[in-house]
Amino acid sequence: MKKPYFLLLFLLSITITQCAKRGIPDGGPKDENPPLLIKAEPKQNSVNFKEKRIRLYFDEYIKLKDFRKQLVVSPPIDKGLYSISPQSGASKYIQIDINDSLPKNTTYVFNFGQSVVDNNEENLLPFFKYVFSTGEYIDSLKIHGNIKSAFNRSPDTFISTFLYPKDENFNDSIIYNSTPTYVGSSLNSANYEITNLKKGKYLLIAIKDSNNNYKFDPANEQIGFMSDFIDLPVSDSLDIELFKEKQPFKSFKPFLESKNKVGFGFSGDYSDVEIELIDDFKIDIKSIITKNKEKDTLNYWFSEVEFDSIRFTLKNKEKKESYTVKYKEKEKDSLVIVPSVNSTLDLNDKFKLLSNIPIDTINNEYIQLLNKDSITIPFKTKIDKNNFDIIFDFELLPNDKYNLSILPNAITDFFKSTTDTLSYNFSTKSRADYGTIRARIENVVNFPIIVQLTNDQEEVIQENILKSYEDPCVFENIVPSKYFIRIIEDKNENNKWDTGDFLNRIKPEKTFHNKEEFIVRANWILEERLSLKH
Repeated sequence: MKKPYFLLLFLLSITITQCAKRGIPDGGPKDENPPLLIKAEPKQNSVNFKEKRIRLYFDEYIKLKDFRKQLVVSPPIDKGLYSISPQSGASKYIQIDINDSLPKNTTYVFNFGQSVVDNNEENLLPFFKYVFSTGEYIDSLKIHGNIKSAFNRSPDTFISTFLYPKDENFNDSIIYNSTPTYVGSSLNSANYEITNLKKGKYLLIAIKDSNNNYKFDPANEQIGFMSDFIDLPVSDSLDIELFKEKQPFKSFKPFLESKNKVGFGFSGDYSDVEIELIDDFKIDIKSIITKNKEKDTLNYWFSEVEFDSIRFTLKNKEKKESYTVKYKEKEKDSLVIVPSVNSTLDLNDKFKLLSNIPIDTINNEYIQLLNKDSITIPFKTKIDKNNFDIIFDFELLPNDKYNLSILPNAITDFFKSTTDTLSYNFSTKSRADYGTIRARIENVVNFPIIVQLTNDQEEVIQENILKSYEDPCVFENIVPSKYFIRIIEDKNENNKWDTGDFLNRIKPEKTFHNKEEFIVRANWILEERLSLKH
């Protein structure tokens, strides 16, 4: 009698287990709702504010994400005058402690950007802000607009926008030395907004405020500005173009890089800089100055000489500096030559030999260039303006193979060293492996224009300079890929883009970007009409 009883219990337990498995809840739908502010102490938009503590309560646990980058307080308050908690972990409230008295009759905005998210799913509460006034009313005017790069296709994010009132304290240097009256931010978009403003005239600028000090540091920050003061209230979109100013030359303490090379680190424009040796033995020294390929360093190369220390003057039109470099035991540089390509040379390129030491002379009689049929190809050579690269100029044909042979004494470097025998093989592709873009530029107000073909990294692949509508704009032998077109109004006709200057209120040369990418395929010709929108 016991066996059927135990069998019945066993079957019953299996049935209950299976039913239990089928009944496990799945947790319900995923929470996609942002947290909500349910109470503020004092209330949002309070006036005559004199409190020392603010608490903002939410309907669920929240946390502050990327808080230090997102928070914008307008007008700016010294960071020692307030604190915000908790800055880590989850909480149902945000607390703002005011550590000192605030100026009277001022509307304050604590804009948290997109830093407030719920604790579990990180659903964000966009552009959350808390507003109060130490006066009788809340200022209600606002401005908005779009920020873009004056040169690049894609603008930076987290751009600060500053307003300075045109009053008795205003001067052009205020953006370098003083904090603005009002602050906004584009956050991670191209749009900005500054709210709760007073009526009046203001200077409006935008800055990539890298060090978050509410001031313009031209050495490492971009700036944009409105040409004229803005008169609030205004309803139009106020658009700003951001650019990096051209910096004056600044030199740093030189150092001995190798036995015969001194490095002068620098920042800014070095085009008119001169470096001169001022010691007595300078008559016996041969020297040359080059720009380092990888970093902002000018190198002074000099021939063999014994010294305990060596003195230089470095000067341009604006300034003159004197430096002394002490001797240290260093190795002498040895000549190394490498090719610009290892196998395939594109039809638009030129074959180059790249050196680590300045090149002094090239003797073409010790160089031979052959094609795949072993036919000698005539060529010319030249040394680039920085004295490192040897450029070979010859008729480059599609579907061909080349062999370049270089004998000793063909290349002589600055120290009169030469190479062993060198040999390089490279080939070209068929024209059918490339694509072509033929562009027709319309609605041009001022010629000349520079039309640049760029890749998705905004590197210039090819460019055309057009002086009239009759000039063709053709990009040939393009490697199949995705490309964009940038057009520059070359106002001063120097064949390059020129940046702006805040103090002189000079705007950068205008650029235009075609928003759509061009997909270039092998053996294709794209016919494009581009209209400039002014």
